Amino acid sequence: MLAVWKALAKLPWGYCWICRQPMAVGDHGGFCMVCLRDLPRLPPGCLRWRCQRPELARGRHWFAALSWQPEVQQLVHRFKFRRSPELARLLAPLLAAQVRHCYRDRSAAWPDLIVAMPLTYKRWCERGYNQAGLLGQELQPLLQIPFAPGLLRRLHEDKTAQHQSSATERWTNMLSSMHCTRDVTGLTIAVVDDVLTTGASVSAAAQALLKRGAKAVDAWTLAYTEPHQPLTSDTYFRRT
Repeated sequence: MLAVWKALAKLPWGYCWICRQPMAVGDHGGFCMVCLRDLPRLPPGCLRWRCQRPELARGRHWFAALSWQPEVQQLVHRFKFRRSPELARLLAPLLAAQVRHCYRDRSAAWPDLIVAMPLTYKRWCERGYNQAGLLGQELQPLLQIPFAPGLLRRLHEDKTAQHQSSATERWTNMLSSMHCTRDVTGLTIAVVDDVLTTGASVSAAAQALLKRGAKAVDAWTLAYTEPHQPLTSDTYFRRT
């Protein structure tokens, strides 16, 4: 965690995280007003019906804030792979605003608890932090919902990185890959992650929570990848 706090101390608040231009007076947080307006926001709706394997999908509602466009790819890539945990402070409010709209529009009950999509031990060691966990921590005060770190655990290492796997490989890798560490009988739980692609990860997380008694499980993600969009690209997801 020391590395996280050092990174926070170096946060360049005077420059936009997307266009890297100096911020003007009145600009929002780490985004200039132009980039903030141009972010590809999604309408407030449930994405579960778009799952590529509906017969295996688990959970009640799947909500995402942003469409998988170049600006969002750039932010997520920097957040995950360029050691920029401080971006959680800027991205969490975007997700919080979206889920508020979604629950209001659907008149759905709010979750009782927020949990993060877990990383494997190997991925955590490589990255030094869990980006979903940082988002969950930032969402707790924004939404006044308790955050439960460590509630979900990964049972085994991925054979390949998720962003390098095909849709079929993702579902195979995720089957029975997660464990809920305590009883959650009667609770509605929101699982936070960065990107929703095939739905395999959120379904595996939901299945683990439902096995331990959860009443319902929702998924909250920063971004959503349309079925025809590739998750990887030479520009944004090349590990160097």
